[in-house]
Amino acid sequence: MDIWLQIPYALNIAILVPACLAMFTGRGQGAVFQGAVSASRGLELLVGSLWLSILAASVAGLFLPRLFAPLLAMQVVYKLAWLLAFVVPTATEKGRLPTGIAACFAGIVLTWPVFLWLAFMR
Repeated sequence: MDIWLQIPYALNIAILVPACLAMFTGRGQGAVFQGAVSASRGLELLVGSLWLSILAASVAGLFLPRLFAPLLAMQVVYKLAWLLAFVVPTATEKGRLPTGIAACFAGIVLTWPVFLWLAFMR
């Protein structure tokens, strides 16, 4: 059923609207990354642009869920890579972690594959 794909698209939209607003208004480093990631306006805009594209594709995914399903898989890959490359070493070094975004990314990494499985393998 396509509802299993529409759920993560709707969640993407709910998560990404405020995140993109923060990134494009210069509040991303504080609001999204909780001050735990070095500030760079260019990096904020790069990440904001990526997330804006995922937001736009998620809106389209509500109407064409199967066509945009690779977007959900791509999110799992890049978010898992960030968790492994940044969050795990930072936590190991007892550095300052952006716990909100780390928890959000972990939730997506754990649940989007379930939604994909329910949509395509059942």
